[in-house]
Amino acid sequence: MIKGKIDVNWSEKDYKNLSWSHLTVKQDVNVNIVDGTTPTDRNGVYVCNENLPDALTETAKSFGLEKTVCAVSRMDPGQILPYHKDKYQEYIKRNDIQDTANITRIIVFLHDQKPGHQLWIENEICMGPAGSYFGWTSGTEHMAANLGYESRYVLQITGVSQDE
Repeated sequence: MIKGKIDVNWSEKDYKNLSWSHLTVKQDVNVNIVDGTTPTDRNGVYVCNENLPDALTETAKSFGLEKTVCAVSRMDPGQILPYHKDKYQEYIKRNDIQDTANITRIIVFLHDQKPGHQLWIENEICMGPAGSYFGWTSGTEHMAANLGYESRYVLQITGVSQDE
């Protein structure tokens, strides 16, 4: 697992009032839900990957990944994205990736963690204040949930480690 903490160079206004779109699992995240189900959408999970503020795109660049794309995800209370492995199909296609083993996903907490906000990577829960980040490489099982009272905002960065 990848983990650490970076300096916070963004403010709440950089992520709260973005142009949100519903996250449609089949279409946007290409996940393989472990129990065999593939929900078609999450009513309270939103994503914004266009016109992100400079503070967030600069943060994404700080991880030294190649072919980087980033998005902000908002998960409203009561939402669960069960354990799954990302397929990265659209990312692979758009970036002409040959070796998927070096695809890396980083999640940066944009605010201090609130009660009920969860990110699990394999069998480890990931916790921390704003600027905490956690990541994995292709094929790693993970899940996210918001079992709290307030929306959960994270920066999601996908790229290829320079080992490729």
